[in-house]
Amino acid sequence: MEKRITTQFTLVHFTGDPSLSYGDIKKAHLDLGQPEIGFHFIIDSEGQILMGRHASKVGAHYPEFDETSLGICIVGSRNEMEDSQSIALTLLLEKLKSDFPEVETVKYIYNES
Repeated sequence: MEKRITTQFTLVHFTGDPSLSYGDIKKAHLDLGQPEIGFHFIIDSEGQILMGRHASKVGAHYPEFDETSLGICIVGSRNEMEDSQSIALTLLLEKLKSDFPEVETVKYIYNES
């Protein structure tokens, strides 16, 4: 897998379905021919931060920005996020900003992943 050269964005995706599991997301990405999950991080319905693709690698979550972004997938919808998910997202974004100070912005993708 290719190493990402630059990191300009963090993209936050929402599955739209709160019943999805890490395994469901992994299976969907493998079924699409990916060698592993295309997101770098997944925040499950309980607010646990789970690892996907290594943060140094090019993602496979949004073709237009894969080579320049980190991908976070939140299980569920933006309007129905659990407090634990919101806290986890905030903490993860703070950590990523520290680890990748070149990140310019966070973008939210509201269509289902």
